[in-house]
Amino acid sequence: MATNNETSSFEDFPEPETSDDDGGSDWIDLEPGDEVTGRITGFSPNAGRNGVVEIDGRPTYITASIRRQLIAELVEGSQMALRVSEEEESFEDDDGEEVTYNPKEARFKR
Repeated sequence: MATNNETSSFEDFPEPETSDDDGGSDWIDLEPGDEVTGRITGFSPNAGRNGVVEIDGRPTYITASIRRQLIAELVEGSQMALRVSEEEESFEDDDGEEVTYNPKEARFKR
């Protein structure tokens, strides 16, 4: 069993069980294929469109699905792993334009 001081990888975190500001340099801004892990140090559900979570004091915007997962699993001080997929997905917006993005995925440990 890992201690609180050991570094974990994304794969060490269990998959979640759920149903369906300022641009400073401290913000987490993941590129496709990047991942970050750490302790949840704050959660602002009303910030941005879907909320902001802080991992080791560094904020990042979250998606609606990650917000649902976070709310279902959240215990401040828990560990969180976050990654952006290298594979792109797309959808058609209300204006009929195709929007392409790299999905984010999150996992949590208590």
